Amino acid sequence: MTGTIEPTATETDALTRLLDPRSIAVVGASTDPAKRGYQAIRALRDAGYPHPVYPVNPRGGELFGLTVRRNVAELPPGVDAALVALPGPAVPGALRELAGAGVAGAVVLANGFRESGAAGAPLEAELAAAIADTGIRVIGPNTSGILNTASGANLVGVPDPAPGPVSVLSQSGNMLLSLLADDRALGGPGLHCYVGLGNQADVGYHECLRVLAGQPGTGAVAVHAEGLGDGRAFLVEAAAADRPVVLLRGGRSDAGRAAALSHTGSVASSDAVATAVLAQAGVELVDRSDELAMLAGVLAVSTPMPAGRGVAVLSDGGGHATLAADALTAAGVPLATLSGTTRSRLRALLGPPAAVVNPVDVAGATDTDPTRFVAATEALMTDPAVGLVLLVGLFGGYHLRFGKHLKAAEEATAADLAAMAGRHGMPLLVHSCYTVDRPAAHHTLRAAGVPVLASIDHAVRATAALHRRARRGATRSQRSTLRLPVSEKCGYSHTSHSRAVDEPAARRLVEAAGIDTGPWWFARTAGEAAALVGAHKGPCALKVVSPQAPHKSDVGGVRLGVTADAAEGAWRGIVTDVTTALPEAVIDGMVVAPMAPRGVELLVGATVDPVFGPVVAFGSGGVLVEALRDVTFRAAPFTHLEALEMIEETVAARLLDGYRHLPAVDRDALAEFLVRIGDLAVATPGLVELDMNPVLAAGKNLLPLDVRVVLSSPASPPG
Repeated sequence: MTGTIEPTATETDALTRLLDPRSIAVVGASTDPAKRGYQAIRALRDAGYPHPVYPVNPRGGELFGLTVRRNVAELPPGVDAALVALPGPAVPGALRELAGAGVAGAVVLANGFRESGAAGAPLEAELAAAIADTGIRVIGPNTSGILNTASGANLVGVPDPAPGPVSVLSQSGNMLLSLLADDRALGGPGLHCYVGLGNQADVGYHECLRVLAGQPGTGAVAVHAEGLGDGRAFLVEAAAADRPVVLLRGGRSDAGRAAALSHTGSVASSDAVATAVLAQAGVELVDRSDELAMLAGVLAVSTPMPAGRGVAVLSDGGGHATLAADALTAAGVPLATLSGTTRSRLRALLGPPAAVVNPVDVAGATDTDPTRFVAATEALMTDPAVGLVLLVGLFGGYHLRFGKHLKAAEEATAADLAAMAGRHGMPLLVHSCYTVDRPAAHHTLRAAGVPVLASIDHAVRATAALHRRARRGATRSQRSTLRLPVSEKCGYSHTSHSRAVDEPAARRLVEAAGIDTGPWWFARTAGEAAALVGAHKGPCALKVVSPQAPHKSDVGGVRLGVTADAAEGAWRGIVTDVTTALPEAVIDGMVVAPMAPRGVELLVGATVDPVFGPVVAFGSGGVLVEALRDVTFRAAPFTHLEALEMIEETVAARLLDGYRHLPAVDRDALAEFLVRIGDLAVATPGLVELDMNPVLAAGKNLLPLDVRVVLSSPASPPG
């Protein structure tokens, strides 16, 4: 996990050349049509690749009219990319030869490396050494290849991919085939570039995202990933990208995650963390494979939605209108409140039966004249409250439903709608239940960058993504870059070498970061405890300090409302209860703290995720934290705005405004508290987990009642 290491100019330039090559060598070229060394050259020829191709095979000869070089040394200097179609054991040597010949990068097809388990480990080590020694950039091994439709660099072999604005990153060649099939079925915009990352022995997701998001031909990046490798670096690149990023994740199970030592860790499943922090970076997450091509395609072609505005639904049927409005509301997308002027224009245009309060139902006014959609859409797009128009219903099928004589009118309307959206700089999305018929009007819309979708749910999903992207764009300066202030690669994991520090040490660590934990004292004896309670002149809590009892209340290690005359008896009761539950427990003393005032119980904590690095947790606190699992996360460091958004995602947010008998909580003060915890998580070397449960909140006061810290320990020496 790095997140801050910048690539050298040479590395970036080499990867750029590799992903958009102007010359290609095929090492392992073959005259056998069944082999990739033959298929690759044929695919380049069929794609019309206009740049030099250099087959390499010790036998020499000619292939597809090209002279076959007998070895890599015969290549001209400065070749951009090499497709290595050799058996695995031959790959490390070939990479060294290619680097010596000045080749910028290689695409390695062979398998039999680490994906094959222990048997492939030695070969993987040889490969890693060749990459480290030479600096050659490598995609793979175990990759399906790369594909750039703009240049014709087809090193995958997929026939006739439709060119377009969607770039794809995946470890699975089958996912590329699925995406291409979905794109065709949806009438989508087509493919710009594909990178099959394979084992990621060298080039990872984040580097490809940086390069592809910067290419003029990319409108959006669709990502399928089973493991991001350097997750923090991916967050950084996604947050910085000017192009939308849509991600479908595989391998989201929590199986195999080590047991945590604190509440924060126990609710921080890898999937929950990933979901929250990827969204924080602006990534659009999809749960279904059939959403990836759809959403990436819509985002790639749609005009950005103006920030701070709502959606206008324009429908030719009440059923579709109601479904769209319900789905938008459920997705948190506001419906625009139309002005009186807009409603009057719509009434004059559509007649008395129409519903002119958003959602707008034309109520049959377009059945005989679909061109009325143009004026209705114009009225909506000129309303200052509207940022996107969603047209739902039958458009494109009027000539099939009501008469062939309407076909020309529909096609003209499609052209006018697309032109209008361009003039107003506003996204227009169309849902139609006639997409299966592929009418010409739909083709006209799509060709002009107006998405046409068969599903209202898909249309609303895309609308929600455009709405989120608008808000993110408007608040970009108030968001974190997610870069970590470190300059060397660090790996994080929960290991058996982690250790929980005692509560006094945990409190001091937090207080050193400027976070108030309230008054407290440490007593080593029952007499000291009684004296401290007496000096406070009010009831106190006594909490055991024992390395064997991280969850004090579970083993009887807490007494509340203790007075001075009862303190020694409370001490003895705690000792008895704890040692009965944990006979091996060593009791170092007890924390004495005044009884807390009334407030909302919250969970605040931090953990260091093995993929994404330092993250902060927030949610409902108290003894039911694991049962409620009301928690969300942010990658640290993060900003005040991001903290406020974090708070709003939880059920706990409903309790902060004076719910029933609870005091109101100042959200700005809570957000600042969370930001400080994030800064502490980033700045504390060896932090594994920080847990404050509960934090008692009332007004601007935030009082951690219990503080637990887990730090990593050096591994024990072997033997």
